[in-house]
Amino acid sequence: MEIINQFTKVDYLFAGSGASATLLLMCMAKEGLLKDKKVLIIDPDTKQYNDKTYCFWSEQNEQLTLQCKHLISHAWDQVCVNKNEPESLLPKKYFHISGMDVYKELRRIIDQHHLIWIQGSVTNLSLSENGIKVVTDTDSWESSFVFDSRPPKYVPLKKDDAHLLQSFIGYVISSDTPISNLNCVDLMDFNIEQLGSTQFMYVLPLGDEKILVELTRFGVDLITQNEAHPILDSYIRQRFGNYQIEHIEKGCIPMSTAAVSVEALPGVIPLGGRAGAIKPSTGYAFKNMFHHAERLVESLKRNGTPAIISESSRFRFYDRLLLMILSRQPSQGKLIFETLFKKNTTKNVLHFLDEKTTLLEDAQIFLTLPMKPFLKAVGWVLRARMHRLITPFLVLLLSLLLLVMYKISPLLLNYIQIPLFTLGIFMVGIPHGAVDHLLETGNFKKRVTPRFVMNYLGLAFLNLLVWLIFPIGAVVLFVLYSAWHFGQTDIKEWELKKANRIKISSWGILLLGIILLGHLAETNRILDHMKVIEIPLPYSLGKQISVLLALLGIVWARHEKSWRMLLSSLMLLVSIELPLITSFGLYFLGQHSINGWSHLKQGMKANNISLYYMALPFTLGALVLFVAFFFLLVNTNLSEFSENLLALFFVFISCISFPHVLAMNRFYHSKLKQ
Repeated sequence: MEIINQFTKVDYLFAGSGASATLLLMCMAKEGLLKDKKVLIIDPDTKQYNDKTYCFWSEQNEQLTLQCKHLISHAWDQVCVNKNEPESLLPKKYFHISGMDVYKELRRIIDQHHLIWIQGSVTNLSLSENGIKVVTDTDSWESSFVFDSRPPKYVPLKKDDAHLLQSFIGYVISSDTPISNLNCVDLMDFNIEQLGSTQFMYVLPLGDEKILVELTRFGVDLITQNEAHPILDSYIRQRFGNYQIEHIEKGCIPMSTAAVSVEALPGVIPLGGRAGAIKPSTGYAFKNMFHHAERLVESLKRNGTPAIISESSRFRFYDRLLLMILSRQPSQGKLIFETLFKKNTTKNVLHFLDEKTTLLEDAQIFLTLPMKPFLKAVGWVLRARMHRLITPFLVLLLSLLLLVMYKISPLLLNYIQIPLFTLGIFMVGIPHGAVDHLLETGNFKKRVTPRFVMNYLGLAFLNLLVWLIFPIGAVVLFVLYSAWHFGQTDIKEWELKKANRIKISSWGILLLGIILLGHLAETNRILDHMKVIEIPLPYSLGKQISVLLALLGIVWARHEKSWRMLLSSLMLLVSIELPLITSFGLYFLGQHSINGWSHLKQGMKANNISLYYMALPFTLGALVLFVAFFFLLVNTNLSEFSENLLALFFVFISCISFPHVLAMNRFYHSKLKQ
C-alpha cells in the first residue's frame, strides 16, 4: 500500500514500520494522540509476507497481553528445558505473534486514522527551522518528531564489549507423530551438537498438527543452512518421525553490549533495537518495545514531548558478563543455561530476565551458576575499564609531579617540560592532525592530491590573514572552534549518555575557561602582544572563576558517572597552579591528542605504525611550516608578534588547527557518528 503525500511537514514521522513502530502507533491511537495529526511512515519494505515471529511471556491481566490480545495466535502455560518435566508458568503464559499479524495491524491503523505510508529509505536526519529534516532516497520531509526504528548500527567495540549474533533457522513442519503436549513450549534443548558456539533447539506446537522446530545459535558466526539442516533433520526424525516442511523461518538478532549509534538530535526518538529494546543476553525485544511505547505515550500526554528512556546499568552489566563468556568461551554457554534452569524455577528465571528482581534475588540466582566463568568475565571487564583509566590517571600524576618541580624550581620545570612537550608534539600532537587527507575515505592507498594540499594550506593562510587583519576576531574564532573540537573529542572519548551539541560546546568552553582564566596574567600578556584587548578581570578573580569551573567539571563528571571525565577535571584543577604553557600542554598532548589519535585508529581500523607512516609527510611538512612561520614573523615588520614566543605558538596552532577541526568534525559525523 502506498499513498502519495500532499504535504512535506508532518507532526510525527516514523522511520521504519516494524513491531516497535506499530506498538507505539497502537498506544498513541488508544490515547487519541493520532487525532488531527499528520503522521508519515517511511519504510523500504512493503511488509507483505510473514518474515518474523514475536514471542513473550506475561500475565493475562497485563496491559501488554490485553492490548495485543487480538494479535496473539498461540499461547502456552507450560515450558520445559532439555526435555525435562514441564513447568507451569501460571499466572504467566508464553505468547506467540506472527509478523504478518503485526503488519496487518499497522495497515488497519493507517486506514482508520488516515496516516500516510510511503516506500523509501531514510538516509539522513538533521535539524531544521521547523523541527527535523528527514531525507529519503527520493524526497525530503520535515517533522516535529521522528521515531527512528531503522536497524541499529553499533559503535566500534571497546575492550569490555561483546557482539554476538542470535541466528536461527526453523522448520514449520507437519508430522506423522503428534506432539505429546500441545500446551508446552520447549524453550531450550541443548542435546544437540554445539559446533563451537552455544546452540539449542526451540520447539513450539502451533496446532493443526504443525510444529515449529528451530535451531538457534548464540555465536560470532551466522548459522548456515548447510550446518542447520543435518541437525534439524536428525532432531525432528528422532522426536517426530517422518515430516514435511511447510515453511522455513530464518533470522538474525544482534546480541551486543556496544552502544547503538544514534542521531543525538532533539526530537529524534529511537525505537526498537536503536533504543536498546533488544535484551543483549536473550534477544527478546517485544515486551521491551511495548513498555517503551507506553512510556513514550505517557510522556507525550504529560509534556507534549516523548522522552528517551534510560536503561538499568545493573542488568546491562549482567548481560555484558554473559556475552563476554559466550564470545570468549562459547563452550561454557551450554553449562550455564542448563544450570540456570536446573537450579532455578522457570518462573524465577523469567522474572530475572524481565529485570524485575532485587539485588538479593540476583545474588541468589548467580550463586546457583558456575562461578569460574563469571569471575573470569568480571576480571575481563575490570581490566578493560581500568585500561581506559590508565592514560588520564598518568596525565593527572604527571601534572602533580610537574607541580612539585615547579614549586621546587621553575627552571627545573623548564628543563623537564621543554623536551617532554617537544617529544609529545611530534609523537601525537602534529601526527593526530596529519592524516586529514585520509579522514573522509579511510583509504590508505589514496595519494595526497595537490588540490587537497592547496585547500588545506589555503584555509590555514586564510586564518593567518584574519590574525593579521582582525586579531580580536581571530582570537574569538580560535576559542570557538577550539572549544567545539576539544569538546567533541572528549565527549566522544568519555561516551557520555545523550551526548549532544550543548554538552560538546559546554565542556569545550568550560575547559578553555579553566586554562585561560586560571592563567589570566599570561593570557593577557599574549593578547597584549597580539594587539588584542585584554580580559578585564583581576587576576585573582580569574583564578577563582577557574577553580569554580574545575569544581563544576568534577560535579558534572560525578553526575555523568564518568571516571575519565573526573580525572580530566582533577588534572585541569591541578594545572591551574602551573604555567599556562604547561597547563595547555598537559591537556592538548596528554588528553586531546592521545584521544584523537585513538579515535583515528578506531574509525579507520588502523594501527599505530600504518597511521604514523601516512602521517609522516604532513608531520615533516608541519615542522617546515613552523620554522618558516617563525622566520617570517621574526624577520618582518610583524615583530610585535615575535616578542612572545608563546603568542607565536598559539597563532601557529590556530592556523593549522582550523582545517584540521573541519576535517575531524566530518570524521566524527561520518565515521564515528558523533
